[in-house]
Amino acid sequence: MKKITLLVALFTFTNLLHAQKYSTDNVVIKQGNQIFNVYDTDQTITLQPETFSIQYLNKPYQEKKNLFYAARALVTDHKIDIELEGQSLEEIPYFEPGTGFAIENNLKENYPMLSDEGHQYLYYVSNKDKRVENIGKSGEWDIYEWTLSGIYQYDAEMDWRGYDSDEVNILFIVDRNLNGIIEQGEHHNLQILFKK
Repeated sequence: MKKITLLVALFTFTNLLHAQKYSTDNVVIKQGNQIFNVYDTDQTITLQPETFSIQYLNKPYQEKKNLFYAARALVTDHKIDIELEGQSLEEIPYFEPGTGFAIENNLKENYPMLSDEGHQYLYYVSNKDKRVENIGKSGEWDIYEWTLSGIYQYDAEMDWRGYDSDEVNILFIVDRNLNGIIEQGEHHNLQILFKK
């Protein structure tokens, strides 16, 4: 009986460790049955060189009010060391107007551009106009998921197994209050290390 109780307690504890927790101060990294709740501004996560996703809270585009809620992601092969908090998005070279890559809409498999010159806009307007998936709600917020199947490098889409580096860095920003200033909880510098 003690063994069964211990196994149930261990199973419950393991599930609590792997439960996703959504807040406006974190993002969630998922790969298979692994879940990482990222609260730190800078965090390193080790994954298999396979498809993974980033989940986050945000609001949908409000056409009548012209409120465009979009996450932004800079994807590079090296860590960007820059002080973001308190900075205006328009003053940061990677995020200033005109630096966003015009990738196709409504893709199930995303291969973001590997570049330290420009970013990806991650938005959801409707099921017909989106670059991320709307996967649910958490209170007043929508839950969005950006699935990364690989990287766009050397003019080709490359799965993570074919990627020629053992890391990818994602500078992830969500300006939830649309004030144009990066504030605490609105940015995460993610270093993804691949087990190869």
